Amino acid sequence: MNNHFVAHFDMLGMSSLIRRNPELAWQKLSDLSTAKQERLSLDIERLDTGEYIQDQVRAFTFSDTIIAFSKSDTDNDALAIVLLTNELFASSLHYCVPLRGGIAHGQFAFNFDLNLFSGPALLDAYELGESSQWLGISLGRRVAETITKLPNAFSPRGKATVVEWEVPCKDGHSENRLVVNWPESHRKNYMGPIPLRVETFYQPFEDLYGPLSHLELSVRSKYENTVDFFNAHFE
Repeated sequence: MNNHFVAHFDMLGMSSLIRRNPELAWQKLSDLSTAKQERLSLDIERLDTGEYIQDQVRAFTFSDTIIAFSKSDTDNDALAIVLLTNELFASSLHYCVPLRGGIAHGQFAFNFDLNLFSGPALLDAYELGESSQWLGISLGRRVAETITKLPNAFSPRGKATVVEWEVPCKDGHSENRLVVNWPESHRKNYMGPIPLRVETFYQPFEDLYGPLSHLELSVRSKYENTVDFFNAHFE
């Protein structure tokens, strides 16, 4: 079993959506698959060296879950999986598919022929994402260390692509984590008012989950926490 960078993403609220509107759930799964195909196969240019990183990340989809992993555990592997899954995250928002995820480093084994995936890195990535009460991407320690030592590799404005944030977690506490700064990396995609209001952010998801006012407090808080993060980091 070798070391890899491994990402685990899932869609919020899929179980309830399947029960309430199976056809819409299928459409959102199709949109998620489209986002994966469009973004995870992109080439990346390292701005510090001019090097192109190609075909560095593989991915597997099961229902509303995407597992992505790097070929190895070099700096280029870390850059590829962080930047490409960030592209996946942003594209999924465009398709009104709310994701949360985690990226970890460690032992990981796979067999595509048998659809087998296992290892501590996958478990760590799953726990990073699953414990979070927001839409975003949390990074494990080794992933964050690798990315933060390469700031000039991917940030044309000189702004941090990885930042510290007190990520709200399921049991009511928060954890200081390094997370992907998607409001900065995709700032040109947003032309709306600042500060962003939770009602504005949630409106595209209303067809999936119903009015914001009808959501359970624990569900609504995920969107509120996401908006707090956005307003703190959008410039």
